[in-house]
Amino acid sequence: MQSPGIVQPPGTTQPSGPDLNAQPLRFLSAYWTVWQGLGSRLHQVLQAEHDLDLRTFIVLSHLQQTPVTPSQLAAVLDLPRYEVARVLRRLEERGALTRTPLPGDARRHALQATASGADLWRAALHTAERSAAPAVTALGPDLDALTAALERLTTLTHPEATP
Repeated sequence: MQSPGIVQPPGTTQPSGPDLNAQPLRFLSAYWTVWQGLGSRLHQVLQAEHDLDLRTFIVLSHLQQTPVTPSQLAAVLDLPRYEVARVLRRLEERGALTRTPLPGDARRHALQATASGADLWRAALHTAERSAAPAVTALGPDLDALTAALERLTTLTHPEATP
């Protein structure tokens, strides 16, 4: 089929485009569209209700467990260290995290959420769950299989992130 407004000489054909139903393009397109839709909605609601952007929420999630260093966070989240430093600075200004110097190297710090950081995270997590619930619950019994497949894909694309 010719594009509107373009006249082709007789006997020639327009090059065909990519097959949008072929794998992995179909998967990548769906993944991108889901991420854009859920991520954008989640970012907006977290910003409005908790003054958190999505990246800061995810970093704060990682601070809920055992202490972690900024470089460990950067590696796990596949983010540049300067970006992690910016997010950590914002969380520290809000009183959401503590920095404890590591023994033997005063330049390195272990990070952990404070009590108010844990409260902020729990409230934001509730908001995130509420925001994603309509799409996620619509999957019904397929949710566990999809989650497992995405976790497996994580191990295939980021083997260093696997415990």
